[in-house]
Amino acid sequence: MRARSVTSILMILGSVILLGACSFDTQTTSGRDWLAAYPQSKNTAGPSGDIDAQVRSVAAVEPTLRFPARIGIARLDRGGLAAIPADEAEHWTKAAYDLGPGFGEFVPVSPMIAAMVEQPPFIEGDRASVARHTIDTVRLAAARQRLDAVLIYEVDGTADAKDTGLSLAEWTLIGAFVLPSQDVKAMGVAQAMLIDVRNGYPYGTIRSNSDDKSASTRIESRDTGERLKEKVMADAVAKLTGEAETMMRELKPELAALDTRARKR
Repeated sequence: MRARSVTSILMILGSVILLGACSFDTQTTSGRDWLAAYPQSKNTAGPSGDIDAQVRSVAAVEPTLRFPARIGIARLDRGGLAAIPADEAEHWTKAAYDLGPGFGEFVPVSPMIAAMVEQPPFIEGDRASVARHTIDTVRLAAARQRLDAVLIYEVDGTADAKDTGLSLAEWTLIGAFVLPSQDVKAMGVAQAMLIDVRNGYPYGTIRSNSDDKSASTRIESRDTGERLKEKVMADAVAKLTGEAETMMRELKPELAALDTRARKR
């Protein structure tokens, strides 16, 4: 089984909570303009020169996305590309419908196509290696599907049960089935990033979370926890798709403005 990627939702749980239930960030800055403010050093020898060259190479990408476009939707699960569940697909379909044809079309990235183009073959490694390999594979699959950008998202959840003051009632047969003796708390968290298929330019990131709480007896707490976990995960994705829609609406005029500035140069 694949290890969870470095972007595992549970690892950023604390920061998501601090940032609020939902949020997103966008980026349309020019790598060319950014590098122009930092002339290349004449001394490129040694470790410092190596990292300087890497920084310039990483920064030297331009936003090429323009709407309407073909946007891929890629769902990660346990560090690998997975099929999009039907309930989550409904949320993405609604977001695409609300955005309308002016934004183009939204296409699921196929795990089968990803398996066909995966290079090199997957080898177990640390989380950072798994993350890089997975993102590279998603971009290759998206390229095979002729997509312009891909929205990669991941969702996870957790459920926890703690005893309440009513737990003593569990010593009686009736109390075990009737009186609520545990607080079952669940949290679902999701995040996504929109990147350019051709050059990996990051256009934006999205974060969302959802939580719920229910009282149950110890006998049924496991089932309740699983139900709540599924519920909050589904709710987190629903919120994520809503934020994705808002992010797309913000990106469209920002990206269009780049063409206007380019024509004035």
